Amino acid sequence: MKILLSGAGGFVGRQAAMELAAAGHQVLTTDRSGAVDLPGDLSDEQFCRGLPDVDAVVHGAAVQYVSADLPLGARRAYFQRNNVEATRLLCRRYAGAPTHFIYIGTSMMYAQDGSTLYTVRSPMAGQGIYSRSKLAALRFVRQLPNPHATVLPCIIGGPGREGLFRPFVAMAKRGAVAYPGEGRNPISMVHVADVASLIRHVVASRAKGLFNAAAADALCIEQWIDLIQAQLGMRRVRRLRIPLAPVRGLSWLTGYRLLAREQLLMLARPHVLAIEESLALGWRPLYDSARIVRDTADFLHKPSHHPVDPGVRRQNT
Repeated sequence: MKILLSGAGGFVGRQAAMELAAAGHQVLTTDRSGAVDLPGDLSDEQFCRGLPDVDAVVHGAAVQYVSADLPLGARRAYFQRNNVEATRLLCRRYAGAPTHFIYIGTSMMYAQDGSTLYTVRSPMAGQGIYSRSKLAALRFVRQLPNPHATVLPCIIGGPGREGLFRPFVAMAKRGAVAYPGEGRNPISMVHVADVASLIRHVVASRAKGLFNAAAADALCIEQWIDLIQAQLGMRRVRRLRIPLAPVRGLSWLTGYRLLAREQLLMLARPHVLAIEESLALGWRPLYDSARIVRDTADFLHKPSHHPVDPGVRRQNT
């Protein structure tokens, strides 16, 4: 099968490219920069028009709060251009073609309302600039006459991941970890290799609908710290809980640059995904949450042992 993979220079994109190629597919990669087959910006209409005919599109290109080129100002326009407009143009390029369209979303698209479990039937609502842009992009995908599917990963870990894990590991190495909230709400995680495996299953079965990507278990932040402490061989790591109220206020004052609104909601409430629809495709997550935390902590503690591609300015998930 001939597949166009967008965001191929990113954390998930690199793994998905390897997974799909290993399954025997011809994978054409695209991103704004990096070692890809078709370098270009999906928000450029002329570039999108020139993309080749393919059997399937896996659209993982997106910017998020940890993107290297996230601006200090005009963030709404930044997310609109890179997430919404890019998706609109890509959908227009393949609309009506015999192309299976797979969109890589995020579990932040669910309305984080304190539910104990988020299923593919749970309501969705944008609660920050990022999740609103991802939902706006999803509307273009849902308007396609093509068969289409959406993969919704939760927090993605594994070698190569940084994001919120880097400060946890850095603080643990100094003997104390500070974090907002109680740290006792279960939060789903998924290994990057398992996300790529689910994408492969969706492509192979030409599946339609929503598919959550998560490990079969969920851990809370306090358990993350226990695992990081054990992985680093630390005898004792102090835990410093910071009340959420002042963190919310400071985040609001800084335009949610300190912590995004979606992240604050995740700190205050459970965020656990149901994966029945994904399991029905024959997919099985190979990594539990404890292994994900250990692998990520090990990478951040000893990065030279896990070579990964250097970071570049890119559209990626």
